[in-house]
Amino acid sequence: MLAQAKARKVTPRLIVVKHPIGGLNADELAERIATATKELAEATR
Repeated sequence: MLAQAKARKVTPRLIVVKHPIGGLNADELAERIATATKELAEATR
């Protein structure tokens, strides 16, 4: 990821999705990723 960002001369952005110790099922993970992506898009406007 860092190498791609450097090659494209952009600042890399990383989304960290918090999860419980036991992990998440596929639906929970998808929901948390969608929420994090939405928040990142709003923050970069």
